[in-house]
Amino acid sequence: MVDESVTEPVEPAEPTFAEQLAAARGYAMRSLARRESAESELARRLRQQGYQEEVIEAVVDYCRGYNWVNDERYGAMAVRAGVAKGHGPLKIRFDLRRKGLDDGQIDAAFEQPELDWFELAFELLERRAKIADLADFKLRMKWLKYLLGRGFTQDQARYAISALQEREE
Repeated sequence: MVDESVTEPVEPAEPTFAEQLAAARGYAMRSLARRESAESELARRLRQQGYQEEVIEAVVDYCRGYNWVNDERYGAMAVRAGVAKGHGPLKIRFDLRRKGLDDGQIDAAFEQPELDWFELAFELLERRAKIADLADFKLRMKWLKYLLGRGFTQDQARYAISALQEREE
């Protein structure tokens, strides 16, 4: 005699494309509500959640259609944020490439008229260095390395050091 009250466990059904799409859209909206993202960054996060490529493409297109994700806007915002943190153009450019922006989008993000990288390097050094530090060669090299490490070019760093020295004299 077989007990009919005990049933075999049933495997949950695979979610349909529409269900996955709805879940992925919800995840994308919550993610974009927290912070701005590049398209490739959003796609990477959706991949990490285990969504299929077709779903990811559809969600990114959907978000792009509503202008919730916009690489040009993201690039300009990232440049402004990098400048506020005291980063130079090389570091910011590297970070944008790592986020998935192409060179054309990066160049467009850097076309902000108020950006003078030489003056930004000077202002950063002015806040951080003491004038007396610049009299010693080793300390000048320390500050040069500091500016290079922040992503400024050799010319920009040398300009900042010489401008600060001239201001002292």
